[in-house]
Amino acid sequence: MQTQMQIILPNIELHKIENEFVNIPHAHHHEYQITVPIKGSCEFHYESRYMELRAGEGLVVNPADRHCFQMGNDSGIIIVIAKDELVGQAYREERPIQRPFAPAAMLSYFQRCASRFIAMDHMDSLAVEESQSLALAELGAMLAAGRQSKAEPAKLEERASDWSMMQVLEYIRSHYTEQLDIDQLAAVALQSRYHFIRSFKLAMGVTPYQYVLRLRVEEAKRQLRKSEHTVTDISFNVGFSSPSQFYRVFMKFSGMTPESFRGM
Repeated sequence: MQTQMQIILPNIELHKIENEFVNIPHAHHHEYQITVPIKGSCEFHYESRYMELRAGEGLVVNPADRHCFQMGNDSGIIIVIAKDELVGQAYREERPIQRPFAPAAMLSYFQRCASRFIAMDHMDSLAVEESQSLALAELGAMLAAGRQSKAEPAKLEERASDWSMMQVLEYIRSHYTEQLDIDQLAAVALQSRYHFIRSFKLAMGVTPYQYVLRLRVEEAKRQLRKSEHTVTDISFNVGFSSPSQFYRVFMKFSGMTPESFRGM
């Protein structure tokens, strides 16, 4: 029996398919496709070429190239479809290339992405960007593995100064009620998106998105105590996109509703 799981974000898609499956020839005009069998094998057709991919034998297909594949029972595959301009920074070839991917590592990557996807608040753009940036960065690291020229800048970024982090914290505290995005914050820190998220969590113990939520909830508590604003007004005042999002986050952080907190 065929089973499928998928994760769909604006700039990256991940698909996990098990057992018998076949699709028709198609092309992704602005995206790369990375196909990695994690068990069994699949028959892959690229343009006029045919190849058999076994577990761990990955294939990276360039944008606009027609392809399709099929596989039988007891096989499993992970497919990643990602934007040209994002993946192309780590990988650029004129033709598709076969390369090894450890099946267990690829499955672990999918599971991490799925966990973040399930946990994130899809109504908040910062949460979506954070999850997407981590997924793309991990993908880029796998594609660029072994290329020393790609790894060296990361070492430099990991040595970001305390001054940079202080600048980011000051910026967030001044703008947390607004719609922030990862690129803004990474630019303040003078880091790439992925290394910014990683260094921020190392310094603060939480991701940038979680830190923003914490500030919003603390300000909401202050307004609940000190003002007569309605809960709906407060939810918008502190930066939430809707009262329902505010309720979910407030309950998660405080264990009670805003009304219960106000009545204490």
